[in-house]
Amino acid sequence: MTRSGIGYDVHRFAEGRRLFLGGVEIPSPRGLEGYSDADVLLHAVMDAILGAAGLGDIGVHFPPGQEQWRDRSSLDLLQIVLNLLPEGWTIENVDATVIAEFPRIGPYR
Repeated sequence: MTRSGIGYDVHRFAEGRRLFLGGVEIPSPRGLEGYSDADVLLHAVMDAILGAAGLGDIGVHFPPGQEQWRDRSSLDLLQIVLNLLPEGWTIENVDATVIAEFPRIGPYR
């Protein structure tokens, strides 16, 4: 059986934050606002995976306000999500689009 999920996430820019996209730190004077590291790309990917599996969304699994998720790497959160998948499930493909005027992410793809 093949399943697909759609993930979407948006974060505002914020001063004094580091910028992470897809688990990669990108040098930038501003990062993204959020409770974890605010990696908008990995958040969308996690929501797609959780949606395909019928397991809710990242807000259900990693609610903001819980200290254990504060500034947590989204790579850690992604591993937790992958561990939630039923035995035997595999991810065949992930296609993601980042829409942003800033910063230039080409060199970090």
